[in-house]
Order: sequence, then C-alpha cells, then structure tokens
Amino acid sequence: MPGRDGTGPMGRASMKGLGQGSGYRRGPGKNFIKDSNQSKTQKELLQEQKKLLESKLDVIEKQLQNL
Repeated sequence: MPGRDGTGPMGRASMKGLGQGSGYRRGPGKNFIKDSNQSKTQKELLQEQKKLLESKLDVIEKQLQNL
C-alpha cells in the first residue's frame, strides 16, 4: 500500500472478486438465512432431529461393541 491510502501497487483499490470493484461480494452474504424450514412444523423438525440422534446413538453402540 503505497502512501498507506488503501490503494494497491497500481494506485487502485484491492479489486476483490472478479474485478467488480472494491468490496464487491458475490451471493447473499454469510448471515443470510433461507426460509426453507418455515414450511415444516415443529413436530416434523423434532422427528427429524430424533432420527438423527438415534442414528448417532447406533454408531456409538457399534463402536462400544468393537472395544
């Protein structure tokens, strides 16, 4: 940064991304939340979580049997 003014070696800004300009970002950003879960009910979400936890428990039980 010559002169510490925020420009690069060619006297321009950092040109992030695809040369779109300073600070240009692609996509909605890291804090963007899709509303895909809004169509599911609380009961459906809990049932999915239960299945996931049961499968994890099965893996742990198999690991214990192998010890």
